[in-house]
Amino acid sequence: MTILRTLLVLLVLAATAACATSTQLYSPGPSTLGAEPVTDFDRYVESVKAYVDTNLVPVYGFEREQQVQWNLPYRLAPAAGCSSGDRAGILLVHGLSDSPFVFRDLARYLADQCVEVRTLLLQGHGTRPGDMVTASAEVWREQVRNHFIALSQEVDRAFIGGFSLGGALATDYALSETGPRPAGLIAVAPAWQLNGLRDYLWLAPIADVFADFVEKEPELNPVKYESFSFNAGSQIGDVISAAQGRIIQQESIDMPLFLAATEADSVINLEFLVTQFRERFSNPGNAMVIFRDTRTPWPEAQADERIRFLNSYLPDANILEFSHQSLLIAPNNELYGLGAPLQRCLEPNNISLEGCRQLPEEDLWFSAWHDTERPVYTSRLTYNPWFDDLAEAVGTFIQANESGEAP
Repeated sequence: MTILRTLLVLLVLAATAACATSTQLYSPGPSTLGAEPVTDFDRYVESVKAYVDTNLVPVYGFEREQQVQWNLPYRLAPAAGCSSGDRAGILLVHGLSDSPFVFRDLARYLADQCVEVRTLLLQGHGTRPGDMVTASAEVWREQVRNHFIALSQEVDRAFIGGFSLGGALATDYALSETGPRPAGLIAVAPAWQLNGLRDYLWLAPIADVFADFVEKEPELNPVKYESFSFNAGSQIGDVISAAQGRIIQQESIDMPLFLAATEADSVINLEFLVTQFRERFSNPGNAMVIFRDTRTPWPEAQADERIRFLNSYLPDANILEFSHQSLLIAPNNELYGLGAPLQRCLEPNNISLEGCRQLPEEDLWFSAWHDTERPVYTSRLTYNPWFDDLAEAVGTFIQANESGEAP
């Protein structure tokens, strides 16, 4: 009965959306990204720029050209003064409804640590929510494969990493046998299993017959969609299923793995991540960072010396807990950082946007997304106060596996 009620709700939402007036924002643009082989990264960026410039429906309050630049893929070469010897590189894959902007801070850190960083723009992203209506998981996989092949041909040790959906795509590739083997996998809050909706993703293709969007939200973020299409749910379900299959079909996985997550994640199932990390990923050099409220003890049954904990309850900064979106963002990020345009009142919880904006600074706290009452007003945390520690841990993991030694 629960599943039937959920299906009924989805269909009602679909019918309501179908009656709504179609706008440019929620309709596919005039062109789409493919998954062509990457023979010249600079030429690839130019082609994506043309695509974004053509399809972008800009968000109010930000210059259009700046929004185009923020959503583009990029390559950062190792910093001046780095050795010309063996070269390490990493391909970073962004999350659902997101863009390569999410890796800007980590990319700068890794380039300073003599790692070449490349990102890509997944089909349907970086332009308008309507472009997600026709996006395909198969195209995403082929994009990842083509970009990793290109990177591996130009560096000596190629790593792959991703955030959320991108973490699942990176995992799917890393554990497959479809191309060059990565030197290691970096997965930040990877979508190996979802909270809440994981049992209902199979309903998305059914509802997709009736309408395009589960919800059409005001678009206030120039580098990430707020609206969510039924097709997006269908495609991420496909990716999660594939990544889970790669993981659970192997009793022992020797792929070097760095994993990071927050205990308060409203999107990702942390218990599943921890279980797979402890029981299947067997490389002794593996490492995991979990951001959690350290006032409460970690379950003894999940103890592992390779797991490091960083406190996510920071009352001096009005932070209750860390959100899914905050992990890769430095406090000085130009959009999400302290005092930046998106830092305050991005997705407020149980309070209107206007009500949130009118709150005195000391009365607004920051947390993960939630739909239950809290003793204080909260908005989604947009940055990671422990970003430097996370970036250093990623750099240490790459350095250790670049030389083939355990950390």
